[in-house]
Formats: sequence, C-alpha cells, structure tokens
Amino acid sequence: MLNVTPKQRFQTISILSKFRQEWQEAANGKCLFEVEGNIGMVLADLVNSFGLGTHEQSLVLGPQLFEEMQEILYLPSKN
Repeated sequence: MLNVTPKQRFQTISILSKFRQEWQEAANGKCLFEVEGNIGMVLADLVNSFGLGTHEQSLVLGPQLFEEMQEILYLPSKN
C-alpha cells in the first residue's frame, strides 16, 4: 500500500469517485460491469483525472500508449 497522508488519500478517493460518476453518467444508468470500453481511453481518462504532468503521464501509460493518446486527444476538429 502507498504511504500517503490522510489528505492525499482523501484527494485520491475524491478523484476516483468523480471518475466513476462520469462513467456512470456516460453509461446512462447501465451497470458499469456491463459497459464495454477501451482500456487505453480509460487509462488516459485516469491520468487526466489525476492532473498528471506530461512526463508522469508518459511513465504511467508507457511511450506507445502515451503517443497514441496525444495523437487522439489533439486531433484538429473536423467542423
């Protein structure tokens, strides 16, 4: 287990709870165990939820997934 302060633990729980709420809203009431998703996008959502910096995101996601995430998230809109 991580050695974190009570404040850090509370912040982590808050971030993960908000993350879960966003997924529940996106699922429109469907059980989250029944929701199929892209694990790469789930991981990208998590690193963004925690507000990790670019270097930290790269460490968590690994170089290939990080690069793919950058390409997907920063595509110019086709309006």
